[in-house]
Amino acid sequence: MSDPFALQPAAHTPSRARLAELELQLAERERALAEVSTDLQDLQSRYLGAVGAHYAELADFESESVAIEIRLGLRDPLDEDTAADAADATSDAGEGCGNRSAPSSDLKKIFRSLARSIHPDLALDEPARWRRHSLMAEANRAYAEQDEDRLRLILASWERGVDAMLIDGADDDRVLRRIATIEARLLRIETETADLLNSAIARLKQKVDDARAQGWDLLAEMVLEVKREVGRASARLASLQRAERERALPRV
Repeated sequence: MSDPFALQPAAHTPSRARLAELELQLAERERALAEVSTDLQDLQSRYLGAVGAHYAELADFESESVAIEIRLGLRDPLDEDTAADAADATSDAGEGCGNRSAPSSDLKKIFRSLARSIHPDLALDEPARWRRHSLMAEANRAYAEQDEDRLRLILASWERGVDAMLIDGADDDRVLRRIATIEARLLRIETETADLLNSAIARLKQKVDDARAQGWDLLAEMVLEVKREVGRASARLASLQRAERERALPRV
């Protein structure tokens, strides 16, 4: 028979139950983000250590070769380098901007739906207003960046939390503020994780992992290839240097 005077665990209100769920979710997401970040940083360090110096040497050889070709009249000073720089700038700009020329109709629709649902003026009290302000700020940022996936995530986050927040006035303010803080952090983690997984080093990691699964070392192959390029660039530079010296010799 149970003791009626024994201490019983405190009953969780909906908001406190929601907070407990979010705390666990946040811990797991933070752990996963740290793991992805550590893996990519480790690969980046290995990559730079393995091929970085070789690429720097290659760049020096190619730069010297271009300078000699210009002096020999084999290259227009405004020719290839200018075109290459312009192409690189265009490529970088295109990659950085993505498809952000104009908001899509779906993006606008999701944002309007969010704005109607979570506008701070609809809050019943200050804790609820604070939470709505936090989510609205995230929504504005996602809309400005034309990030439809993040807007959908914010909307889903709001819809999951609506029932708990209907009792804002009966809950402790600190619980509600903590909920808002965690939800905002979860949104940022989603963005940070997506950015990491879409980065150049993440794409390289996928190739390295795929190669390892097939039984070969991609980084080692990359080192061999860049060494071959350095050898070709060195030979080309030596040839150009000889041509420049020969031109400088007095004609008999």
